[in-house]
Amino acid sequence: METEEEKINVRDWIILSTTMIGIVLTILALIWQNVPSNGIVSVTFLLMLAFVFFVNSVSSNSKAQFESKLKDVNMKKVNQFVSLAEYSFGLGFTFVIIAFAFLGYKYLLDFIGANLLTLLLPIVFLVTAWIVIVIYNIINFSGKVFKSFRSLKRNLWMLLELIALGFIILDFFGVILIP
Repeated sequence: METEEEKINVRDWIILSTTMIGIVLTILALIWQNVPSNGIVSVTFLLMLAFVFFVNSVSSNSKAQFESKLKDVNMKKVNQFVSLAEYSFGLGFTFVIIAFAFLGYKYLLDFIGANLLTLLLPIVFLVTAWIVIVIYNIINFSGKVFKSFRSLKRNLWMLLELIALGFIILDFFGVILIP
């Protein structure tokens, strides 16, 4: 017989999402103590959106856990809440990654000026994140490399990060300004 732990395990995701809420709020408090010359508006906006998505992840995972303990468990409904929580967490984490790329870039721009190292930081940071995502996908899809590249949600998150990198590059060359 299947135990409730085997049915659904969202407790770790609730803890992780709650931790991310605390991290996001701490980062917001810290960056407002030493504001970069530009970029604080974009970073604050991204971190506030991430906060909402992490709160939704906690709520959705909690609802999935509650639904899974009911006498007449509707696993389809439980899985829908788990899926919503997964997308919320992933999108929140993507916004945190983008905010870190913007923030690191803007602080370096203030500290050392516009040079190759300043532009290299967000590129290396995001490429490293993408490598980790690709490795995770390969492991998650049991070595089916091509199937791992078709993960819609992770590809969407990587696309958003690539667009953010485009904004950073445009900002670096003075085409646009990240507010």
